[in-house]
Amino acid sequence: MAKFKPVRPKSKSDATPQMKAGLPCIVFLVLGLILVVILLYLVVRYAS
Repeated sequence: MAKFKPVRPKSKSDATPQMKAGLPCIVFLVLGLILVVILLYLVVRYAS
């Protein structure tokens, strides 16, 4: 019976593109969150 060996990244350079690909997503999420907060602030400020 064959032994099971978990797949591991060969080197650190293989893992870096995966982290770099998630960076724009995080940036867009943060910018979207900031825009929503500003919009809600303006709505509450000018509502009364």
